[in-house]
Amino acid sequence: MQRVTLAALAALSVQACGKKAEPLPVADAPTAVKPRVAVLNADVLVIEGKHFRLANAYAPQPVPDAHCWAEASAAKQATRQVAAMVARAATVNAELTGEKDSYNRDLATVRIDGADLGDVLFKDGLVARPGKGRFEWCDPVSQGGDGSPGVLSMMEVAPGPAPAH
Repeated sequence: MQRVTLAALAALSVQACGKKAEPLPVADAPTAVKPRVAVLNADVLVIEGKHFRLANAYAPQPVPDAHCWAEASAAKQATRQVAAMVARAATVNAELTGEKDSYNRDLATVRIDGADLGDVLFKDGLVARPGKGRFEWCDPVSQGGDGSPGVLSMMEVAPGPAPAH
């Protein structure tokens, strides 16, 4: 009896080896695909291979262009925030202004899931508004400067909406 069972199993194994595997079902491709986005700096993104700079925000510069360690640290924090937003996003769009920066990058309003990235970052105190020349991230903190972001003290940092300035 065991010989018959082993012979039957051997025959089935040989027969199974000759069969072609059924193809696995393939899921339908999504109709809307999130573009490929690389975050170079909080205000510079590469979307589908094209460089864009935010038209309405000026981010602190990272090393080696930072003028002090505080600016370099702020640049890292802002860039990480943008990268996290992009990673969670369903859509990322750039609306061109028709202008270019000094590096010939298109200035644009970038929208992440419909929200204006420059506005979100400014409200979070991570970028300044473009003003007259370079914003000095290393100067003493002043909320009254041209285009300066709102900066909260440790006493003001708490869950919930930011206090009014």
